[in-house]
Amino acid sequence: MPHHHSCKKPKPYLIITNISKRQNVRNLIQIGASFGVTTIFVVGQKSFNFDVTNNDDGNNKSSSSDLPTAMIDGIKRGKMTIIRFDKLEECVAHIKSLPCCQTEEQQVEDVDNNSIQKSSSCKPTIQIIGVEIDPSSVNLENEPFTNSTAFMMGNEGQGMTKKQMSVCDGFVRISQYGGGTASLNVSVAAGLVLHRFFHWSRGDDVVVGQQT
Repeated sequence: MPHHHSCKKPKPYLIITNISKRQNVRNLIQIGASFGVTTIFVVGQKSFNFDVTNNDDGNNKSSSSDLPTAMIDGIKRGKMTIIRFDKLEECVAHIKSLPCCQTEEQQVEDVDNNSIQKSSSCKPTIQIIGVEIDPSSVNLENEPFTNSTAFMMGNEGQGMTKKQMSVCDGFVRISQYGGGTASLNVSVAAGLVLHRFFHWSRGDDVVVGQQT
């Protein structure tokens, strides 16, 4: 399948909102880091604490931090940023204000005078894609991506709310081939989606059953 990028280096983001279980939140952060997510947007979730200063070296058992222990040092060193919002609309407005490429500004070297000039990275905005079983959902295997994308997962039991769905630019679904439940664990689903996006962003051809 051809890989059409509006951005030179498409980047994945993750929106965490309306997630009930602490372990799922931790897993989402960990999985995001595994597949190149460097910025996570958290909407609401006020009972969750993502303060890295509240967990010292990760060995403080009295800490109430909801960050994965393995992630704390990396977050302290700026490898991942967690940005919190009270309302979904604020989060969406912020995402749509960002340039779609990996860096907000590209640095271009002027060969003549060795100066560094900054230019806008690209015009398209970041897509917001919901992972949801919906009549309009596109199969994940079809890689319905065009540029940098913020993925939003549904609630563990109820899926995405109407409000969440209303701010999405599109939806993807994950094909299942067994006779079990139609709903995957939220962190498992996120891992599958981010894995596919990672390969798409690199221009890889992913073939089911192919050995590498």
